[in-house]
Amino acid sequence: MATMQQQLVQANNRAAPQANRKALVIGNDRYQSLPKLRNAGQDARLLSENLRRVGYRVNLQLDQTEKQMKATLRQFKNTLDPGDEVVVFYAGHGVQLAGANYLIPVDTVGDSEDAVRDESIAVQRVLDDIAERRAQVALIILDACRDNPFRQSGRSSIGGARGLAPTSAATGQMIVYSAGIGQQALDSLGPKDTEPNSVFTRVFVREMHKPGLSLDKIVRNVRSEVVSLARSINHEQVPAIYDQVIGEFFFIKP
Repeated sequence: MATMQQQLVQANNRAAPQANRKALVIGNDRYQSLPKLRNAGQDARLLSENLRRVGYRVNLQLDQTEKQMKATLRQFKNTLDPGDEVVVFYAGHGVQLAGANYLIPVDTVGDSEDAVRDESIAVQRVLDDIAERRAQVALIILDACRDNPFRQSGRSSIGGARGLAPTSAATGQMIVYSAGIGQQALDSLGPKDTEPNSVFTRVFVREMHKPGLSLDKIVRNVRSEVVSLARSINHEQVPAIYDQVIGEFFFIKP
């Protein structure tokens, strides 16, 4: 069976970019003071390619520092217009602090919780920026459901043990975490797994290309398949969905 990467090489057809379809994709692997990751960049590249195939103008950014990440988010916000169809995907480290979620740039040191707040990106800021621009629909995928990187680095006083805190979506937004609260997202299904991408991302990419499936159906299919694959190796991973999308949205219309 061809891997997702091989399928991408074979796929030459892309939809013409649509003016109102805009995506920001960030993958952070190469952390300077925290444990490095393996799949974030690969997942970001795979999703970017597949979003382009369904007509998105994609801004792909890898291994972003704090300064770069804040500038990227600011610039992306300024490209958005009322009525846009927006996707934001982040793969990398994240942490919850006092019930709020933060995305971690690659140069974050984080000697204290206050320092982490200053050096990181509040998820709520990303959600508020999109809501302010009045996007018609916004899908925000956060694959930051891993072990707390600060605890792995000996700073046990910072953040929770694992994963991100629950969040609230604004009208028109759907927020998807690759794993539920307190769960760890799988990078692979074990040593015999030859797929180069995380379990969540490979399943999502496959589902998004099925014609006539609404976004709601896609993410629920993804959740069911991820749960099944994770349980096949005795792991619990249930993607969390926070949905305030009005009406039906399709990557590929029926």
